[in-house]
Amino acid sequence: MIKQALLGMMLSAMAVPLGAVASGSRLPTVSGADFAARPVALANGVRGELVEFESHSPADWGPALRGDLGPAVRLNAQFFRPSGTHGRLPVTIIVPGSGDIGTQHLAEAAALVSKGIAVLLIDPFRGRGITDTIADQGRLSWPASAYDVLAAVKYLRGRADVDPRRIGALGGSRGGTAVMMAAARPFSDAILGKGHGLRAVVAGYPWCGVQFQSARLADGVAMLVLSGDRDDWVSLQQCQDAVHAMIVAHQNAAIHIVAGAHHAFDRADVPPTAIADAVTSTTFPTVYMDDAGTYLNLQTGKPDPSLRPKDFTDYAVSGGFVHKGVTIGSRPGDAAIFMGAMVPFFVASLR
Repeated sequence: MIKQALLGMMLSAMAVPLGAVASGSRLPTVSGADFAARPVALANGVRGELVEFESHSPADWGPALRGDLGPAVRLNAQFFRPSGTHGRLPVTIIVPGSGDIGTQHLAEAAALVSKGIAVLLIDPFRGRGITDTIADQGRLSWPASAYDVLAAVKYLRGRADVDPRRIGALGGSRGGTAVMMAAARPFSDAILGKGHGLRAVVAGYPWCGVQFQSARLADGVAMLVLSGDRDDWVSLQQCQDAVHAMIVAHQNAAIHIVAGAHHAFDRADVPPTAIADAVTSTTFPTVYMDDAGTYLNLQTGKPDPSLRPKDFTDYAVSGGFVHKGVTIGSRPGDAAIFMGAMVPFFVASLR
């Protein structure tokens, strides 16, 4: 039973159902159809502008780095411009997790817009004909999620009201992984070109189970990872190791660990909630890639072009690395801690 569930959710390297919740426990979301058809009004009164932009769905990291981006897709988004502003503005792209757009994304957009930073909130799913990846992470590849971020950068650079030198990205859970990998130098340089990547990235409680071994960020980007030390859905240690490797490589990266916080601790309207049937693995070895997207053999540490995501899935299952039961949501004050770190980081990095 666990193997069947894991194989359904697994993608890239191992099963980590990022942002997912069990049936009956779904977090508040904004309807994809409504988001595509009607401007959203934020708490500060700013209304979104309906936009679309082109993205792609690469199957894996190696093909994407070689220019094989998979089928094109049109994604829905809304652009929120701070009231009373003129000229070219800094912008933060907000990337949802597996459950798509929720109330926390609207709260974070309002907080940034109130500081003079425009926001592009994207819907990664509706344009692909899916509603979420909660039950099956295999509905969308990890490289596709990362590519969406850089496709959004391309779109924003074509707008006359955006400063192309001041574009950041914020994501939580699956979205956190997406913005981290979008800021990785091999991927960013391959898609956007050297020196044209993001300026600032905040990754909330991401999955760091697949990493580029080189641990290099795109030129000029600053990264902040926000994780809870009680997160039992993803491995905090893998993200610590990822950020530590970046620091050792003299990259502008930092991690802020929140004591007692669970997965999705920025969701102020969701108290800590046990999801008994959720399948995860927080002890599976980290999977590394070289800069060409070739996976490294876990036993030898050397690139092995024959390795595919399914190989790591089978290993995780047969090795007994999976289990059930996680907790999501925030305690009083947790979401404020997230906001209190995220907003000043973007203000300092983009303004």
